[in-house]
Amino acid sequence: MANVINFEIINSNCAGIDIGAKNIFVSTDGKTVKSYETFTADYLRCVDDLNAKKTESVAMEATGVYWMALYELLEKSGIKVCLVHPKYTKQLKGQKTDPKDSRWIQRVFAAGLLKESYVPNGLIKEIRLLSREREDIIEMGSAYVNKMQKHLEQMNIKLKNVIAQIHGASGIRVIEAIIAGERDTQKLLMLCDARIIKEKKERVLKALEGTYNETNIYLLAQNLKMWRQHQKQVVEIDKKIEEILIKLSINKPVVNPSRDAKPIRHHKPQIKDLNKMMLKIYGIDMNNIPGVNDYTLLRLLGETGTDMSRFPTVDHFVSWCQLAPRWNQSGQLHRKVKMRNGSIAGQIFRESAQGLINSKNIAIGAFIRRLSARKGSPIAVKAGAKKIATVYYNLLTKGGEYVEKGVTQYQIQQQQREKSTLAKLAKKYNLKLIEIQDAA
Repeated sequence: MANVINFEIINSNCAGIDIGAKNIFVSTDGKTVKSYETFTADYLRCVDDLNAKKTESVAMEATGVYWMALYELLEKSGIKVCLVHPKYTKQLKGQKTDPKDSRWIQRVFAAGLLKESYVPNGLIKEIRLLSREREDIIEMGSAYVNKMQKHLEQMNIKLKNVIAQIHGASGIRVIEAIIAGERDTQKLLMLCDARIIKEKKERVLKALEGTYNETNIYLLAQNLKMWRQHQKQVVEIDKKIEEILIKLSINKPVVNPSRDAKPIRHHKPQIKDLNKMMLKIYGIDMNNIPGVNDYTLLRLLGETGTDMSRFPTVDHFVSWCQLAPRWNQSGQLHRKVKMRNGSIAGQIFRESAQGLINSKNIAIGAFIRRLSARKGSPIAVKAGAKKIATVYYNLLTKGGEYVEKGVTQYQIQQQQREKSTLAKLAKKYNLKLIEIQDAA
């Protein structure tokens, strides 16, 4: 082969696999390549061939879902699999073919240059699959909520202007009544929650005065039906998740909570004793983490697991979550780069941080607001998510309990830092600081 780069061998007896929809290409020496089809019988033949060559480990890209079946067969046969993100195995431009990719993967893997992705095992893997599917179904269902909103707007029914969520209990009761033929605004108003009636009575009455249209009402009914179907699917998945959580928490010691479970406001799982099971599985009360509730912990369980031993330090964990600041420098040039958002675990921490922006008593919320004024909301939310991820890692690795210091204590600490900075600047420029006392 021309232009071959010679690497130091770190992983011996290893192979590289490039996976496609119809064929896989396997190289065990970085020079020769063997092709197999993607049927199960061909996968089994590939595994037998690798074992015959005494292959100890294999590297392959995480290409869609194509890798999953082969991954399980290799794992069952005793071959260690290193699953890597495609960005770590990029070929040179103009030299990319599937056979060349497999040779390149083998060579860089043998040299120990590939970063392994986290793939959960056993029941944790099932939690990940189910929780991701749950999120997908919720997202698909939201499309029908948007369509319901569209048909209400076309009839100039401004329900969204007075009710935060038209798919909440009050909104659905009103929509059902409209579909059933009710047009009396007073009767529709009485279907709303008592607080809405008390605080927004006149506005709701005005919002319900519309130009009703038979076709729009028909389509409104169809979209409500589809939304309900998605809600039923979510409940079925919740039952399956509950079965797995029971298996995960069995024979584990009971952990007493240090506080009441936080309310889950959106998409609450219909899982009995979710808080108790999260306490047993994690082995520690994680509800003290700002912005994190039991549903957050359920999603993180599938994405990170509870074993943090694969991350030597908290910085490794934060970087894996794609929440670490990106340092891009060449000489004296600092380049702006697009913020990465590819980690699902990182996205969960971002959502937690987003929920703290308007908090009045939480220090991380005050930090996000302060940083947002200087750097903008995306950077501030990412920095807040980094703090939450740090607390999450530290609790799982060191135990203990997170103590919320509150906004007041955060502001005091911030004032102390600013005073310390001013004192250093005064000393640098040979100036004297004089503290002005408030008049008595």
